[in-house]
Amino acid sequence: MHDYKGPPRLVGSTGDLYNGTIEARRDYEPIDCLKTSQETARPTKQEAIQQESNYFKSAQWSADGTTLLTSSADNILRTFILPPDLLSAPFLHALHPYTSHTLPSSAYALAIYPSYDLSTPNTALYLASPSSLPIRLISPFLPGILASYPLINPTTEAFIAPYSLLFDAYGDNVNHFFAGSESEISIFDINRNGEGPLSRMKTIPSRRKKIVGGGVGMKGIVSALAMSSEGILAAGTFGRWLGFYDSGGRGGTAGVFEVGKLDEDVDGVGDGAGITQLLWSMCGRYLCVVERGSEGIGVWDIRSTGKRVSWLRGREAKTMQRLSVEVVGSEVWSGGTDGVVRVWEGLGEHEGFTDPAYEFRAHEDAVSSAVVHPSGTVLATCSGQRHADDLSDDEANCDNSLKVWAFEQDSGSPQFGNIT
Repeated sequence: MHDYKGPPRLVGSTGDLYNGTIEARRDYEPIDCLKTSQETARPTKQEAIQQESNYFKSAQWSADGTTLLTSSADNILRTFILPPDLLSAPFLHALHPYTSHTLPSSAYALAIYPSYDLSTPNTALYLASPSSLPIRLISPFLPGILASYPLINPTTEAFIAPYSLLFDAYGDNVNHFFAGSESEISIFDINRNGEGPLSRMKTIPSRRKKIVGGGVGMKGIVSALAMSSEGILAAGTFGRWLGFYDSGGRGGTAGVFEVGKLDEDVDGVGDGAGITQLLWSMCGRYLCVVERGSEGIGVWDIRSTGKRVSWLRGREAKTMQRLSVEVVGSEVWSGGTDGVVRVWEGLGEHEGFTDPAYEFRAHEDAVSSAVVHPSGTVLATCSGQRHADDLSDDEANCDNSLKVWAFEQDSGSPQFGNIT
């Protein structure tokens, strides 16, 4: 747990590089950025979105802490490899993407390989789920698509694009990943290029189980997945259902309940419009349930009571845009639509309503991601959102940026990668 004495120090930023509309900023990519895809957005989609703000949708750290993977409204995935002198330089670093990969459609979900190591290029991998297309495996260092994994509707034979992806970091199945779709969770092997899932698990009971009066389940798009340290796979839906599956997600249904119904009579709680993220505590007892259109984060005691024990209020996230949350030790980090990053302390230690223990203004627009470096002393934030007005007339009010911040530390500094 940090002893926060003030705002962190800004050490890197993209500045106004991506401010404005997608159309206005499409030719502003740095010339030294390596493009790993020659694809372009589909023409029918391009006309509809070209006047939208080119905001950052998300940012993620790689496991080794050297790389940031971002997704933006222009359907481009960018990797930022941070310079080794990021924390020691006496000036503000201008962040430029090292590589970019253009998707033909928007990405529903991203997942970085848990063994990502910049010094071992064959581990520098991530998954993307573009709409109406197979899941694809991408490397920041190699052109094109390394592998693809089709998930096909057996009735219509159309591609299904998962809304959630999760690498299996539990046990010895690091090359397996889970994909959440309509009332289904599928398991794939990244080594099986061009092949469908190893298994498909329906989240609703089969017709036969219903006839005999048995079976429990949940219906809807599986929009969030998370694995506990004890091998319990949690799945959440846009319909506000939670399901739990034991044996590393390969066993039976351990429990299912509807979050919304349990919140109906609690004042100030339960204002969500669909689960977008699930995060376990390190001990595997508590689960943070994050929803779009919600001003708070629910903390549930899954192992003991199976009930919500606290509500982290003041999140400032009353929007349908996904604003991600992160659990770091006993802390919960989140950005808000007001450009402020907030931290709640003592995850699972408090009951009832809990207010943020620390906050600072990071951006002039919605903070879509606030992710802590594996070292715990560096924070990356990204920002932006859709704007109803025409940004071409006033780009000054738009903040589509990626920033890196440093917290004061007693000794030692994280070492970042460098590509020369």
